Amino acid sequence: MKKLLAFILIVLCFASLCLLSACVGDAQDNTQTTAPKNTKEPATNVVLSNVLASINQEFSITEDLVMSIENTDDLELFYNIVPSDVKQFAAQTAVNTATDIDEIILVEAVDMDAAQRVYDALLIRYNSQKDLCASYSAELLAIIEKCSVEKNGNFVTLIMSSNAKEITEYYNSLV
Repeated sequence: MKKLLAFILIVLCFASLCLLSACVGDAQDNTQTTAPKNTKEPATNVVLSNVLASINQEFSITEDLVMSIENTDDLELFYNIVPSDVKQFAAQTAVNTATDIDEIILVEAVDMDAAQRVYDALLIRYNSQKDLCASYSAELLAIIEKCSVEKNGNFVTLIMSSNAKEITEYYNSLV
């Protein structure tokens, strides 16, 4: 009797294991088929400083026109982005902010929650620049209204420039 009971328990355990593995396989298949087909996942081995250097070269942005933001303390000071949320970043802003709004901030956050906090901080920056331009320059306001803050996975960008659309497309082709 004990042998029969042990055999039945073994068969039940094996059947349960087979059902569980089938469910996991179905869940993985559903995840893959329900994801949007036009969503491009960002690369995992992107070096944002190289991406920014490539953008500068492609769009003829010279060092005399921009100021690089070199460390996370400055990122926190200027954009209120907490250093512990940042895996890597590359950032620059126009030297003469009174006449030029060019600003490129590229951040890879440590996780999705951090990416949302970075996005929120950059959105505040974008809106403050928009409000500032609205108060003194209709020309700069027209430019900034065509710019945006974007989030793709853990990557967050703020690209403000007269050719923001082209820079954003170029950035997306690299990341």
